[in-house]
Amino acid sequence: MYPTLARLVRVLPRSQVDPALRPMPAPVRSDVPKQSLIEILQKRKEEVGEAYPANIRIESLEAKTALRGLPRDARRKLVEMLREH
Repeated sequence: MYPTLARLVRVLPRSQVDPALRPMPAPVRSDVPKQSLIEILQKRKEEVGEAYPANIRIESLEAKTALRGLPRDARRKLVEMLREH
């Protein structure tokens, strides 16, 4: 007989788990600015120099006018995808 997932997994309520064993999330500091992904990749490219792969291009969206001709719903989706979180 093979064990099933339902027999192997047991869900405990948080109250039964010792607080010392619960992982605490790292605090988010709003006073420290985060680097964007484009800035990190550009820094990496400068450090590596000529050894950086030629097939990887780093391009940022220069202006919002690049999305001007698109339909409104498609534009909204693209802006959400381009935004860094």
